[in-house]
Amino acid sequence: MVTKPDKHKGSEEDAEIYGILDKPNIKYVQFGLNQRFGTWYGSNVYFGRVKKTLGFKESNNEHLSRQNCNEKINDNQYWLDTLYVCEYCFKYTDVEAELITHDQLCRYKHKPPGRMVYRSPEYTIRRVKGSKHETFCQCLCLFTKLFLDNKSVYFKVKQFEFYIVYETNSTKPMAFFSKDLYSYHQNNLACILVFPPYQRRKLGTLLIEFSYILSRNQNLVSGPEQPLSPFGLIGYLKFWCYSIVWHLTEGELNAVASVTLNELSEATGFRIPDVIQALKHLKCLSDTEIKLNVVRSWARRNKVSKGFLIKDEYLLLDE
Repeated sequence: MVTKPDKHKGSEEDAEIYGILDKPNIKYVQFGLNQRFGTWYGSNVYFGRVKKTLGFKESNNEHLSRQNCNEKINDNQYWLDTLYVCEYCFKYTDVEAELITHDQLCRYKHKPPGRMVYRSPEYTIRRVKGSKHETFCQCLCLFTKLFLDNKSVYFKVKQFEFYIVYETNSTKPMAFFSKDLYSYHQNNLACILVFPPYQRRKLGTLLIEFSYILSRNQNLVSGPEQPLSPFGLIGYLKFWCYSIVWHLTEGELNAVASVTLNELSEATGFRIPDVIQALKHLKCLSDTEIKLNVVRSWARRNKVSKGFLIKDEYLLLDE
């Protein structure tokens, strides 16, 4: 969602470095025992270099004799009909029976990895360090590549933290974002994905909000890794606009007669270029001022008074 692919997507170089292919090569994902859906993008990172079989099986000299191997698929586009993925730890196989057995034994089915950093009656967010839970984070990144058209890492995860959202009292991950701990620009988000079964629940907005709370906790003005993809920009513009309007109509700036870009940046924690982009999207930025009457009209139409999804009383960042 976040990193925009360049025009050479699908080239041999992209396939070699990032695993990007120009069309899906796995037809379906069986996510846990009860959820099955199609993939959105193609990636070779699950597969070995010599044969179009899962890489760990190629390295173990296993033969491509499984029921879902690509020789058994009528459509030559696909290398694999179904990838079976654990919905708790993201480990994978091409054999349904192996997933069923693993599901009974998965350690994360009963206790997810990482430390709780947010817990509301509805959602819990856990911070998982790539340096501590390397295999879990690598498998998560591999899974992500089937649904994000970007050049994201998938093996070198030690310098990243992953913030994963669960329903409270559930151990099934629903969405996540990653953060590069050594980002030169101090970005607060590198990659974000809401898994297909959990779309349209505002989980993307929840995680974007949380990324800015992390920045606020560090006294940073920050933002996502640039450039944003088209879909990423849509999500961020929606959040930036909402947040700016809230601060101007409900927050500490609601009584001012005029406001500067620096004041908006300080209040929201957004970088000034992001503030400008949002104000232009709101059509409330003139050459000399921010048109507060336009802002207030937008606030009424979009019910800004409801506030934000993340509630400070449920934060566990200082524990």
